[in-house]
Amino acid sequence: MKVFRALKSLFISLFKKSEPLFIDLGSSYTRIYLGKKEVFDQATCLAVHKNSESVVAYGDKALELLGKAPSTVEINFPILHGEISHSRYLELYLLAVLDNALPDLSLQKNFLGIQAKVAIPNSLSPAKKSLLKQVLKSAGFNKIEFIGSGYAVAKNISNNDKNLRDICVLDIGAQKAEISIFSLGELIYAQSYKWGGIFLTESLQKIIRNKHNCVVGWKVAENAKKEIGSVIASKEKLAIRGKDLVSQASKTVIIDGNDVKLEFSKSLDELLDNIQQFIALLPSEVAISVLDKGIYITGGTSQLQGIDQAVIEKFKCDVLISTKPEKDVITGIQTS
Repeated sequence: MKVFRALKSLFISLFKKSEPLFIDLGSSYTRIYLGKKEVFDQATCLAVHKNSESVVAYGDKALELLGKAPSTVEINFPILHGEISHSRYLELYLLAVLDNALPDLSLQKNFLGIQAKVAIPNSLSPAKKSLLKQVLKSAGFNKIEFIGSGYAVAKNISNNDKNLRDICVLDIGAQKAEISIFSLGELIYAQSYKWGGIFLTESLQKIIRNKHNCVVGWKVAENAKKEIGSVIASKEKLAIRGKDLVSQASKTVIIDGNDVKLEFSKSLDELLDNIQQFIALLPSEVAISVLDKGIYITGGTSQLQGIDQAVIEKFKCDVLISTKPEKDVITGIQTS
């Protein structure tokens, strides 16, 4: 017993000054920093054998297997719309990341647990926070601090908590858009919507299927979206290859930028209508002050061409688009 206590004291002395991991666990990507150093930035995706639960691949390599994996292997996205979709697979994903990307922390993980500051949606319910904490503990984390992603972004665009006065952050990611409003350093209102870049990629696949009688894979559509995606008038055209639905032969089609604009604008308008309803329910003093100061837009889908113009037209306010949307949350939690 004395030996065990001595060993425990030794481990505590070794790790008590260890830096926490900063984790942005997103529906699309997971980003992990150790101090100021990026140690992981890959897809939140897991390939696992259905029967044995053995991990085949994780991160970007698992994503590359999408549509190619045998029937015995499941490609799973353990975070959907900012929430846990499969707790066991999320645990396996985190264990794979820690064991492979951070092997130096294995001793600490097994004996004392790893400290972490984890970004979560501001609107996440207490029950879902509790579930996430359980999964993190099962994966080897011990001291866990949750920080609202919108709060992290707000801190990143202001110098300190006291400046978080009537700040509006619209975070548009892959599967979720969340609007957060802060005053006197605290979150006062937040609302999330199941809308993001993935829905636009699916819209592009629908355009190609309906107009050209052709089907393209997810990766092809995603790349095409990044090249030609817009919610403003466009003269751009893009040639892509897919599979003809009738002959099943390979086929090259030309996508018209204006076809994309019409479909994307319709989808974005639905999101902005919902946000307008949210703002309409705010106390008038808060709504006026927030719109006077403008809206800060971040998240991967904030880079959609013309999104700032659409928001300005809808809300008649200033709009600031993040120049580093993929870093806003992780940078914010590092200073929280």
